[in-house]
Amino acid sequence: MKKPLNAAKHDYRAVFISDTHLGFERARVDALAHFLASHHSDYLYLVGDIIDIWRMRRNVYWPDSHAAIIEELLDIAGNGTQVHYIVGNHDEMLRDWLGRGFSLGNIRLSNEADYYGKDGNRYLVVHGDIFDDMMDSPRGRKLMFLGARIYDVILSLDHRATRALTAIKGPRVNVAGFAKRQTEVALRSIPRFEALLSQYALANHYDGVICGHIHTPDIRNIGDTRYMNCGDWLEHCTALVERHDGSWELLDWQKRN
Repeated sequence: MKKPLNAAKHDYRAVFISDTHLGFERARVDALAHFLASHHSDYLYLVGDIIDIWRMRRNVYWPDSHAAIIEELLDIAGNGTQVHYIVGNHDEMLRDWLGRGFSLGNIRLSNEADYYGKDGNRYLVVHGDIFDDMMDSPRGRKLMFLGARIYDVILSLDHRATRALTAIKGPRVNVAGFAKRQTEVALRSIPRFEALLSQYALANHYDGVICGHIHTPDIRNIGDTRYMNCGDWLEHCTALVERHDGSWELLDWQKRN
């Protein structure tokens, strides 16, 4: 994978990315590599599902381009940026190593973290799977695995549609996002997930929550809690960033490039 030559570094206080799903053939590694090479931050939070161990248990897929992302993250951690890896459900096997002194170079691993913003607020950083009621039962977990396979098919259709529209210079259509918005279960579960996370943060005296998991980038207030979702690098290629002045923004890398 080639890095952009002489790429200008956009500088932020903190960058949060989630759901890169390395080890899955539909991961947008070229866009992610370009983003990482073009941005610098004092803090970098990897908010879960960075490595898709779930899918690799069924089909091992680990090309050089995916390994290069891990190498880049290790380089970033070795060059002064504080990198925190929050474990999610697709990389939950890493939870077995928490508390045993296991680390990825200078990258810190945990289930959750506190982040203190320049705005003076305290944010809970968590992937979010522990707030997903589908994870609470064996039946629910089986449905999630089935849902992941269906999602793979939808992403494949999305990829083909994108290639066809690119060939005729048409606008990109997010097939996966459209399908998710039309699914009754998603329509019910996403607001419930967002509300539960926000309520938990408020009950534990956080000012806000930063998460991933549902592949739905967003910044908004839910009650008295600031809710911020990083999005993903399968459908959206988004990152949540905090500027040095304390303001927050969702970067859409697809629209910028």
